[in-house]
Amino acid sequence: MLPILLLALRLPAAAQAPGWQSARAVAVATTAATGSFSTVSATAVDAAGNVYLAGIFANTVVIGRTTLTSLGGYDVFVAKFNPASNQFVWAQRAGGLSNAGGAGDDYATALAVSGASVYVAGYFQSRTADFGPTTLTNGGGNTVSSDVFVAKLTDMGSTGGFAWAQRAGGVATDYASALAVSGTSVYVAGFFDSSTADFGTTTLTKMGGSDVFVAKLTDLGSSGSFAWAQRAGGLSIDQAYALAVSSNSVYVAGHFNSPTAGFGTTTLTNTASNGSSDIFVAKITDTGTTSSFAWAQRAGGIGSEGAIALAVSGTNVYVAGNFSGSTVGFGTTTLTNTGVSNLFVAKITDAGSTGDFAWAQRAGGTGEDYASTLAVSGSSVYVAGIFASLTVDFGPTILTNTSSNIADGFVAKLIDTGSTSRFVWAQGAGGTGDDFAHMLALSGTSVYVAGNFNSPTANFGPTILTNPNPGTSLGFLASLTDPTLTTTANGRNLAPAQLFPNPAHHTATLRLPAGTAPAPLILTDVLGRAVRRYSAPAGPEAALDLQGLPASLYLLHGAGPTQRLAVE
Repeated sequence: MLPILLLALRLPAAAQAPGWQSARAVAVATTAATGSFSTVSATAVDAAGNVYLAGIFANTVVIGRTTLTSLGGYDVFVAKFNPASNQFVWAQRAGGLSNAGGAGDDYATALAVSGASVYVAGYFQSRTADFGPTTLTNGGGNTVSSDVFVAKLTDMGSTGGFAWAQRAGGVATDYASALAVSGTSVYVAGFFDSSTADFGTTTLTKMGGSDVFVAKLTDLGSSGSFAWAQRAGGLSIDQAYALAVSSNSVYVAGHFNSPTAGFGTTTLTNTASNGSSDIFVAKITDTGTTSSFAWAQRAGGIGSEGAIALAVSGTNVYVAGNFSGSTVGFGTTTLTNTGVSNLFVAKITDAGSTGDFAWAQRAGGTGEDYASTLAVSGSSVYVAGIFASLTVDFGPTILTNTSSNIADGFVAKLIDTGSTSRFVWAQGAGGTGDDFAHMLALSGTSVYVAGNFNSPTANFGPTILTNPNPGTSLGFLASLTDPTLTTTANGRNLAPAQLFPNPAHHTATLRLPAGTAPAPLILTDVLGRAVRRYSAPAGPEAALDLQGLPASLYLLHGAGPTQRLAVE
C-alpha cells in the first residue's frame, strides 16, 4: 500500500475548473427560413470591458435590439456587448450581393480594438461589398473569387459606424485570416491564390499554390492605407492563420506544404516528403514604411500539422494548433498523438534575431481534437477549441463528450512556469450536435468564449441555450470567471484616469492616478482627427480647455486607455 500511496501523492491534482457564468445566443434568425445561419468568428475587448464580436449571418437575424438582413449569401456583422448592462449596444452589417459567377458570400475572420477604433478583417466574394459609406469592388470581376478586406468602425458609445474600408488581392481567391493592431498600425495576415495580389501600391507575386502574406495599414483617422506587404512560402500550398504584435515585432503562424518555404533570408524545410504540412512561426520587424523577416521556426513530423492561433507576452510567443502524425517535434520536445488528431500549445522564446521552442504540451483523445484560439495573461495561457473524442485529457483533467462522433467546445488553462508548463483545468460545453468554440478573450477576471452551436440545445453549466432551428448554426457568447486573473495581470490600470464633468461645456478636468507618468494629450473627433493638443500635465490634475469646440463626442488620448468626452 505504501508505494501506491506515494504514487498518489506525486500525481498532479487537477484544479477545480471555473463554472460557466453566462451564455447567450448571438444573431438569432427571425424565421426558420432555409439557409438561416450565424456564427461568431472573432472577439476582442476594450479597456472599459466592452466585448466586440464579429461573424457572419444569412437571412434576417436579431442582435440585441438591432435587426440585420443579409443582401447576398453570408454577410458580415460586427456588434458591441456591454457586460455591465448585459445587453448588446449596437450592431452593424457589411457585404454585398451575389456576383454573376456564384453566391456572394462575405466573411469576417478577425477583429481587433484600439480605443474607440474597432477593426475587422476577412474576405468578400460579392462583386461589390458595402462597409457603411465605402463600397469595395472585387478584383476578380464576375468570376468566383474573393478579395481581402480590412475595415474600421468607430465606436461612439451607443452607436458604431464604419469609418473606412480597404481591399487587397488579385483575380483569384485571396483570404485574410488574422488581424492585430498597435497604435495606428493595423496588421493583417492570410494567403493569396492570385498570381499577383496588390496591397495598395505593393504587388506580391505568388510562387506556389498559395503563398503567405502579412501586410500593414496605417490608420489615418477617416481613411486607411497600406504601408507595406510581405510574402512567404514555396512551391506548394502555404497559408497563415494567426497574427500577434508586440511593439514593432509582428509574429505570424500557419502551415506550409512546400518542400521548402522562404521567409526572407530564412528557409524552412518540411519534415515529410509526401506533401503534408508542417507548422511555421515567423517574426517580422516593422521599421515603419518597410519590414523584414527576423527569424522563422518550423515544427512537425511525418503527418499533417498546422498552427491556428498566436498570443504574445513580452518575449514569450505562444502558438496553438493540431497535429495528425504519430509524433511531432517542437525543438527538443516531442509530442505523441493519441488519436486521429491532437491539439498542441507551445511556447517560443524570442531572443531578438532568433526564436526557439521552450516547451510544448498536447491534449486530446482518440478522435479529432483541435485548438482554435489562444489568450495569455501573465503566466496564465488559455486555449479553446473543439473535441470530437469521447473523452479527452488536458493533463490531469478529463472531459467527456456530450455524444459520440460529434464535436463539443472546450476552454482550458495552462500555467507557464518558464521552461515547462502544465494544464490546470479544462471546461467543456455543448449538446447532441456539433458545437464549436472559435474565439476567446480576457477582460478582468472574465474569460469570454464565442463560436456557434448546431445542437437543439447546448449546455453551458446551468445555462441551456436553445436553437430555434436545430441543425442550423447559431452563434453564442459565453463566459466564465477565473478568480486568479487580476486587472493588473491583464495590463489594465486599477485606478484609471478620471475625466469630469462628462458631458462638459467649456472645460473639463483630468485627474491622474498616483504614479502615472505624465504625457502630452490629444483630443480627437470620432474619426481620429486631432482637434486639440495639450501639454503633459504638470501635476495630478489638468484643466482641458474646450472653448470653441462644436457639441459632439470626442476622444482623449495620452492618459492611459482612450476616454470618451461628450461636449455640449
